[in-house]
Amino acid sequence: MEGIAFYLIAGAVYLFSWIVQGKLKRTYARWSQVRNSANLPGANVARSILRENGMDRVHVEEVAGRLSDHYDPRTKVIRLSPTVYGKPSVAALAISAHESGHAIQDDRGYAPLKFRTAVAPLASLAGRFGIPAAIVGSFVGSIALVQIGVFAYVGALLLHFATLPIEFDASKRAIGQLDRLQLMSEQEKQGAREVLRAAAMTYVAGVASAAGYIIYLAIGGGRLLLKKPPAPRPPAP
Repeated sequence: MEGIAFYLIAGAVYLFSWIVQGKLKRTYARWSQVRNSANLPGANVARSILRENGMDRVHVEEVAGRLSDHYDPRTKVIRLSPTVYGKPSVAALAISAHESGHAIQDDRGYAPLKFRTAVAPLASLAGRFGIPAAIVGSFVGSIALVQIGVFAYVGALLLHFATLPIEFDASKRAIGQLDRLQLMSEQEKQGAREVLRAAAMTYVAGVASAAGYIIYLAIGGGRLLLKKPPAPRPPAP
């Protein structure tokens, strides 16, 4: 029964993630072919927003990869993929404004972003080594190590829940900034929102993955994970 539950949950999560990724690729492909009316590549859009908010100290750089765009709060740098950095498309407009929204969050001391930035290194470590620790624990018969590994991994996955409001808020700020600077038409606003919604859904898929794993643990492994490790036996006389 537990095996069936695992495959059902894993299959549902995989299907949802596949649909979300497909939607993002199609939406991005569509609006990356539509030139924005301001005729500005993503790098210029980001710099315009930063300048308008008195944040010239934040740098904008090009980074390799596709959809690898992100804001690094540690170095105060917005990094944009080549098709966003140098292409004057509606998709580039939306994504660069979104990353600028994260920079504004950082500048305004947005608490959820500060929390994510603070716990990200620990969560990354837990996500990387949690499951290997649980596997080793199962081989050596250490319930304590299994518990530590699994709960560390689940804790890392739960960071996705904290990510959702941060991403939605950055998108809201992005649309507001683009409106304020009059960098898009009403039709382009619709396209920008479609791109941002599709991108946000990838984080929803991450949350679904975390939730699915937690549900499986509750169904199948709850008793083992909550079981107290056996007390050490006294030495033989």
